[in-house]
Amino acid sequence: MKVETLTVGPLAENCFIVFEENSKDAVVIDPGADGDFILDELKDLDVKAILATHGHLDHVGQVGYLKEKLNVPFYMNKKDEFLINNEIFPNFAYIVKAVKCPSPDFDVKDGDVLKFGNLEFQVIETPGHTPGSVCFFNKKEKIIFVGDTLFKGSVGRTDLPGGNGKMLDQSLRKLMELPEDTVVYSGHGPKTTIGTERTNPFITGVFRLKW
Repeated sequence: MKVETLTVGPLAENCFIVFEENSKDAVVIDPGADGDFILDELKDLDVKAILATHGHLDHVGQVGYLKEKLNVPFYMNKKDEFLINNEIFPNFAYIVKAVKCPSPDFDVKDGDVLKFGNLEFQVIETPGHTPGSVCFFNKKEKIIFVGDTLFKGSVGRTDLPGGNGKMLDQSLRKLMELPEDTVVYSGHGPKTTIGTERTNPFITGVFRLKW
């Protein structure tokens, strides 16, 4: 399994193209901006689906565009459906050049196993940054896509609509139970590992845990 990171839009959001080299089976995770650029990177792949870790515009701003071009289903936790066309900030849609986002075709929930050709992901619900935040975990490869729940040395904000600090604390605790060599792909910034983030000051300060 290969992961291509495309950093898109004015908020430097990470869109991920995950694919198998042999079959060319692929999914797109969090296409937030620069739809034509993303589409061009997909031209040699057999795209099976679009996945979203949560509903903020900088993560779903190009779902509608790519869904129309690729004719593939859209997967997201429907608890975040109230956010997919919510500007949150003045002119947010204009800033990220978002197009109208359709409702998800499939509601993803904790424990779901999503299979797209040779690709497989376990859904882990991680509310806190938003009510419907989820992570997509490939157990075999020990790779997880966490959206804005966890960053290298930081964690997601909880002061936006639907945010909840207590729930984020619980979600982070859940993620810290994954194998320490699990590679973490965040919605912004560089990748990291679960082992590295067990010393994340936002996590150790909240939980006061000894790992």
